[in-house]
Amino acid sequence: MRLLNAHTCRLELFNGAETEIPPYAILSHTWGDDEISFQDITQLSLEDLSYRASFYKVKEGCDQARRDGFDYIWIDTCCIDKTSSAELSEAINSMFKWYQQSALCYVYLSDFDSGFSYLPTAQQKNREIDLPPDDTSFFSSRWFTRGWTLQELIAPRSVDFFDKNWIRFGTRDGDLLDRVCKRTGVWPQLFSEPRCACPGGDPAPPVRDGICMECHKADCLPQILDTFAVSVKMSWAASRVTTRKEDAAYCLLGLFSINMPMLYGEGDKAFLRLQEAIVRQSKDQSILLWKAGPSPIPQERAPGCLAPLCETFKDPERIVGRRVFSNVDRRYEADFLGNMAPMEITDTVLRTNLWICPCTVSAYDPHVEGDVHRKLWLGILDLAYDDDYLARPAILLEHMGAVDFYRRVYHQLIVTVDPREINTSLSLSLDQDVESRFPTHTLTDRTSIVIVRSLDQAFKKDVGILLQQSPINAVRTNPSLEGGPATGPVYFVVTAHEMQYRMDSGGSHPPFSRYTSRATQIPSPWTFKKCDHAGVDRYFGGIHFVNFTIHTRRVPRTDSWPDPTLQVVQKRGYVAIIWGIQRTLKSVGKEEHPWQLWCRVFNMHNFIECARTSDDDLRPSQLYLEQEALSPGEIQRRMGKQRRRLCYSGYQAHWIRQKTGPKSLFPTSCEEVWSEDSMPNILDDDDISIRLSARVVMTEALGRTLFELKVNIE
Repeated sequence: MRLLNAHTCRLELFNGAETEIPPYAILSHTWGDDEISFQDITQLSLEDLSYRASFYKVKEGCDQARRDGFDYIWIDTCCIDKTSSAELSEAINSMFKWYQQSALCYVYLSDFDSGFSYLPTAQQKNREIDLPPDDTSFFSSRWFTRGWTLQELIAPRSVDFFDKNWIRFGTRDGDLLDRVCKRTGVWPQLFSEPRCACPGGDPAPPVRDGICMECHKADCLPQILDTFAVSVKMSWAASRVTTRKEDAAYCLLGLFSINMPMLYGEGDKAFLRLQEAIVRQSKDQSILLWKAGPSPIPQERAPGCLAPLCETFKDPERIVGRRVFSNVDRRYEADFLGNMAPMEITDTVLRTNLWICPCTVSAYDPHVEGDVHRKLWLGILDLAYDDDYLARPAILLEHMGAVDFYRRVYHQLIVTVDPREINTSLSLSLDQDVESRFPTHTLTDRTSIVIVRSLDQAFKKDVGILLQQSPINAVRTNPSLEGGPATGPVYFVVTAHEMQYRMDSGGSHPPFSRYTSRATQIPSPWTFKKCDHAGVDRYFGGIHFVNFTIHTRRVPRTDSWPDPTLQVVQKRGYVAIIWGIQRTLKSVGKEEHPWQLWCRVFNMHNFIECARTSDDDLRPSQLYLEQEALSPGEIQRRMGKQRRRLCYSGYQAHWIRQKTGPKSLFPTSCEEVWSEDSMPNILDDDDISIRLSARVVMTEALGRTLFELKVNIE
């Protein structure tokens, strides 16, 4: 690796161990017409170089590095000998690492003026300026449109932005974070996740051989990137351009931890090679979530199952990635990895395992001047939307006659499959990809198709999808866990009648989701806890402490009658909801009884007081948002242990004191329906009555399970 000495503006070579490379700054910029090359910096004098306009960028970069305490800086234009194909290939494969192990990255926007020079002289200090929070004028810089600058934004641990006069106007992880993420499409979680054990700071300690030189822990950037779906990462680059077609693939190597040889002259085939390498390395079916443009594609030029261009990922499906690496529960990690679907790629097909559902597709065919009906197949991917874990994306496939060979058709479409709807007929526009879920069996216009499918005919199958007709990564998002009924995400669904409210969680085990918010990662696995209860096969599911802030109007107690003034008041109701699943014990020679859900609702404070199993149990002041609130992880741990202790036989007949009288903690039988429970008034106010009922519902479809706690307040 060559570095430019910031004091002499001359190159120095470091061929030893990475740990011997000194700390250095690194430059991210866009190239102009007359850049300072390796030959220029090694053969010309500094005086000759100073006459070149492009040397200003090099000189100011060195000056800035010295001001920040660095003796070296790396600049791609002059630190790589591009006349050597071997060196160029090595540099391209190492570029992401070089940016990752830099101490500080300077993003130089040569076409943006921050306005620093127009400030009064008294305010021109330290060559820095703070842009107003709503200032996005730097968005127009060419730097945001180039392919190579994406990895230069992501890989470094610290990034500072400079205008054309080398005035620093913000940092990536500081005041510019939200704006940079909005402009680039990169999710802010990528930059907020800790990359090592060091406390946050700017600049961050350098990295060598993948290890932070300060805390001596691994830099987790590759694992953090792996938590994002392939299609999402592709979408970050979809609107960017490169001078050469091949660079559209080569600039993404580091983003996917891929190494491959450079073959300039192969054109768009480089992007196909990149996807094939991703398929071999990862298991993420989201690589199939690309969409061609609305124009019809002649069959002889139709792509296969791999995307022809990166720009086809421009409008990504909102897919949940893997769980953040640092948050994976090690008890389930081995099983999680072991349940990844196998996948391989050959010269002709990509083989993987999909849910396959037959469907009938009706479309207008100009060759027959009428509608045609084709039997096709929905290839339902093992992925989850970030706002609905049960729904899945699917692509349309045509069976090729061989036992398990298919080709992708209707490349413009990604079809959302909701297993709650067994029999569905929906219309899709080939121009705008807008779904209409109203029942229809007839075409509305010549630019739409109608898909009729029945999910009760779906089955899982190993399939081969033709490469020449676009890669796949199969992640099981419902790994098989220890014994007990199947588990899945828990969703709260609240319905309020003629009132305004706000619901907050005080603590929950397992965590719950809301359909109104989007998930950022696959839900963590959890298990039911078997109860040691006599005469019943009972499992404990969840404990949820929630509070409702109710906005209501009432007449104050004054002497203003008969003209009282209504006052808006806020009241809080505290609720504990527990639930699980149970069935009558199996009799000898008889079949198993069906599972039945049970749900119990209590005043939260009474529950915490009466259901204490240990001094370790939570107190009201330790819940979320309270004065002595514990960390989310600690609340989870304590609630999990309390749930385990409540399964002891001594609590089977336990009672919880309520305002209406004692109430059994668990169902007292299996003969009645226990899936719904209620409280006549969740408020501690005799003048206002707010009734709450809760019902637990389990949905199973396509190998996944989901629970809903349907809460009704009125």
